[in-house]
Amino acid sequence: MIALLVTCLESLCVYLDWLSFPFIIITIWCIKKHFYTKTAIAFLIVSILFIWAHYLEPQIIRVKQATIHQQHIRADIILISDLHLGFYKDERFLQRVVDKINALKADYVVIAGDFSYKANPDEYSKLYAPLAKINKPVYAVRGNHDYLYRRRFMPAILARFNVQMIEGKMVDLGSYQLAGLADRLAAKDDASFLRKADKSKPILVIAHNPDSSDKLASYNVPLLLAGHTHCGQVYLPFVDRLVIRSQYNYTCGYSTNMQVPVFITPGIGEDNLPLRLFNPPTISLLHLRP
Repeated sequence: MIALLVTCLESLCVYLDWLSFPFIIITIWCIKKHFYTKTAIAFLIVSILFIWAHYLEPQIIRVKQATIHQQHIRADIILISDLHLGFYKDERFLQRVVDKINALKADYVVIAGDFSYKANPDEYSKLYAPLAKINKPVYAVRGNHDYLYRRRFMPAILARFNVQMIEGKMVDLGSYQLAGLADRLAAKDDASFLRKADKSKPILVIAHNPDSSDKLASYNVPLLLAGHTHCGQVYLPFVDRLVIRSQYNYTCGYSTNMQVPVFITPGIGEDNLPLRLFNPPTISLLHLRP
């Protein structure tokens, strides 16, 4: 039932969004004529918020920095997730993201999955081409939107654009190791490969879903980097979990609710509803310090 409701709302936002403009004109006329004034004002506010959330805020790209201490790791990392290219956004938006990334100082870039949303696999090469222009090493894992059969070629295409897919793998970065988990909703977030890690070095883990933190308690993992929740995508008082899907109620930012701390980035794209409100697309610049 919920899925049907979301689908209907998505269709309304995509195909009837233009009605918000004449609706604003009508509500302003009602206010001037003192015709159902309070109701008209309420509808005017909702219409303005919709226009902002649908047309404007999704095009804003914010850089938000955070310093996380006691990680036994010293690194500056750019974290993005939930690109969701395809239905709502394309390579032009991604190029704007890449331009901002290239202007930041960091050791490398992490992409925590969900590259696509209703994208035609035949267009992957065009959609993800801007990633090749990133001037730093890029490590990534896939998300739940990236595992359908027609998307099986995605890792090979991303590799052409210098994106290193590290699902089930570890990368030695000197004083610590970087590892990637496959997606939880695809039932692939098995962390047993971490048994082979160098036990003298901490392991920084990337996963799409923050709930995968429950797989990491027995390993030397001081932090999990994740996405998936979109930080709610639409934020309103008491209604900040519109698009959040987390077994452990993870929402956004740094959390120590579980044995393994998690940092969740808001993402840069949208799925289901093409809306962002008080929660713009975000590039997270993380400063990890001992």
